[in-house]
Amino acid sequence: MTKKPRVGLYLDSQIIVNNPGYLEALREKIGLSWVIIWFNGALPPEVLAASPFDGTPPSPERIRSLLAQHLDGQPSTTKLDSTLKGVGPHVNAENNEAQLRKAIDMAHTAGLDVWFCAGMYTANDYDVLMYSPYLEENNHWYETLFTHMATAYGVEGLDITHARYPMTSYPRGLFLDMRPEGAAVAAQLGYDMAAMKADIQHAIQHSKQLNPVQLASIAGSDWGPFDLLHFLGFRTGVLDWFRFRSEVLVQNVGRFRNAIHKAAGDNFIFGCDTYPASLSILAGHNLTRWNEFSDFSSPLLSHVDIFPMSTLVAWARNLMATFPQLSEAQALQISYRAAGYASLKMPSSIADFALGEPDCEYRNIPLRDIVKIDMAKSKLLLPPEVPAYPIIQGGGAPWNWPLSTVEQLEADALELGFDGYIFQGTRVLLDFPLK
Repeated sequence: MTKKPRVGLYLDSQIIVNNPGYLEALREKIGLSWVIIWFNGALPPEVLAASPFDGTPPSPERIRSLLAQHLDGQPSTTKLDSTLKGVGPHVNAENNEAQLRKAIDMAHTAGLDVWFCAGMYTANDYDVLMYSPYLEENNHWYETLFTHMATAYGVEGLDITHARYPMTSYPRGLFLDMRPEGAAVAAQLGYDMAAMKADIQHAIQHSKQLNPVQLASIAGSDWGPFDLLHFLGFRTGVLDWFRFRSEVLVQNVGRFRNAIHKAAGDNFIFGCDTYPASLSILAGHNLTRWNEFSDFSSPLLSHVDIFPMSTLVAWARNLMATFPQLSEAQALQISYRAAGYASLKMPSSIADFALGEPDCEYRNIPLRDIVKIDMAKSKLLLPPEVPAYPIIQGGGAPWNWPLSTVEQLEADALELGFDGYIFQGTRVLLDFPLK
């Protein structure tokens, strides 16, 4: 007998409250098992007291003091607007406690489990606003906040997103966080921050001196990522850097899970979504260690435009800026090889990516193949005992995928051995006039 898949859906409390019957319709149509609601509750004084902010709104100086730093010592961003309305990292001053509690009640009445969704560290991908994972004031806040969310609302789980470094489409973010406090954290984990920093600086300078003729030949070769590493001649500190960043997250998020299980019980579900497997280690996600800090895994495969597509374009542009001799097609092909997508039929021009257009994720891109590659890699890398649910697009956030592709990916997930899947949006799944 085939095991029934568990089906999740990201929703906000307003959609649930304003649309009676929506959850029941989803339960009947797609077999909805649980909803993941973005937390917008009011925090009590004892939780607010743990905030690292110096007031509401916080001062720009205080925000900058909490941010990750680049290789040159500059903060991760100068764009602070997205956080100046907060009472603490990832929590806006505006809330709707009554609406949130009503949404929870409606979901439970519909026979569904409820998880909260909350953010951590990388607060804004587009502004590259990242709170430093080295600072105890940041970590104490997240631990206090998540424990409150797990114990004050009667929900069954907590799903953390952005528990990572910035998107891989921002090359400069690959070398966050270089705060001085990181040296002690590195030493504790068995790494040498000064040596890693020196090897990264060497790699940057060495890469600029590569032979453009040899680079162009790579575009037409059968090279893979390991061949590129060999060719680039990076010192060991570069690889250590990406291992170290992933270990920082394992240590910190593991601390949060332990605190939550102590407060809410071992049956409470706590965990994080994962960056697409082909690029995950560059964002600090070592999928092979997911069982050390997460009770589930949910490979985030629904944002093909801002994750793999934007990354490949950004890398190609960076290559062309450094080596003008490379054609656009060559730079893209090198990026495909570096990221592990060279076996697919991919665009030969940046224009063909059509980034930002509603059909960009499938007009000239083999959407199902890209998602399935990362789905399969995730299943192989993740510890087999961790329940796994790939996140796929159901219509909204912001694009619609063709229904046939969505249905194929549902089948792919089950064929690969996943325990179910999580949708973002339902426009292509269910005809329901949402208010």
